[in-house]
Amino acid sequence: MKKLQDVSAFVFISCVTILAIISILGVWKVFNEDVIGKSIQTITLLAAVTIIITIAGKFFDSRKQQNIPSGVVGVEPQLIKEINPVFVLIRHSTLVTLIVSISVLALLGVLAIWDVLSGETLSKSLSSMTILAFSSSVIILTCLVREGHKFMQKKISGWYIFILVVIGWILLKALLNF
Repeated sequence: MKKLQDVSAFVFISCVTILAIISILGVWKVFNEDVIGKSIQTITLLAAVTIIITIAGKFFDSRKQQNIPSGVVGVEPQLIKEINPVFVLIRHSTLVTLIVSISVLALLGVLAIWDVLSGETLSKSLSSMTILAFSSSVIILTCLVREGHKFMQKKISGWYIFILVVIGWILLKALLNF
């Protein structure tokens, strides 16, 4: 089940990356609205399927751990989760992207405050950097989940995640309609 979850996470990361690229190209009017809308719907559907597969796989993994008696010798090493090193590499490279996009976003904000930049170029640039920052955050969280990072071991309500996804979707739609 771990391999299926890893493949599912790779598909999800790819979907988020493609969605970010299409969104940025849409902000800069490279694609028309029909292509952008259909691409976002397709990628959203694929991303939803991969999320469901990943969550379903977690239930299988937790069931296996519940069925193992606590006093059995030699079982603990099998429960240790093997981390796919590709997720660590993706997380590190995406962290660099996140840091750069947030820094450029801050620079654009300063330039806007001092009236160096304004108008359509500023709004498109801010939208592009926001899309990069948001998609990078989603990819980083996905990698942290697949790595079993201690940051992701905290109990988070499913409603909290759902609300975050809805807020992200609303922000993305607002940016695309900019």
